[in-house]
Parts: sequence; C-alpha cells; structure tokens
Amino acid sequence: MFDEPGAMAPRVLESAEQFIARLRRADVARSPLRFGGHHFTHAVVVEAGVWRVRRLVLDRAKADEYLAKHGRFMPEHAEMLSEPGPVVLESGSLEQLITLLRAASWPMR
Repeated sequence: MFDEPGAMAPRVLESAEQFIARLRRADVARSPLRFGGHHFTHAVVVEAGVWRVRRLVLDRAKADEYLAKHGRFMPEHAEMLSEPGPVVLESGSLEQLITLLRAASWPMR
C-alpha cells in the first residue's frame, strides 16, 4: 500500500507500529524500504549486515533534468528521485533497529 510504484503522495500518515509491521514483512536486503510523513523522507537499508535508517536526499541535477524533460516538478517527483543519504540510525539487527525507531520521534524528520 505505501511502497507501491506510482503511489501518489501525500499519503495517509503511517504510525510507527504500522511501519514496524511493514518493515518486518519487507525484504530490505534486496531493496530499501522508504517511509516518513506524507512524503517519504527516510529509507531503511541493510549494508554489509548493518541495519541503517538513511535520510532521503535529492540530487539537484536530477531534479533539474526531470523538470526540463517533463515541464513540472512536484513533491511526488522529489520523493521518487531521492536516494538514501546520511545515516540517521544504525544497528546490528532488525530488532535493535526497531527499538531505536520506537524511541525516535514519529514521523521521523
């Protein structure tokens, strides 16, 4: 529901517990799991066995190229083009990451 290709934002806010349930079902080792407020702002990734939450960042050149090609640029496009950037949280296991997520403000900013 929340991570479907082509899903339009803004979406209904997902509670921390709803996200944790989605995280438990996801294959994060294969593909980052995006989440956040009405527009996704973060992604969970697994890198060399380390679970990380990374803030999503948008490369300005990608945004400019998209705007030039399509003639419009909306928050949904920024979300779609954003890539995992700086590490916000890090842990050695999914359960440790869940503990950190439960202690964090929600939605993460």
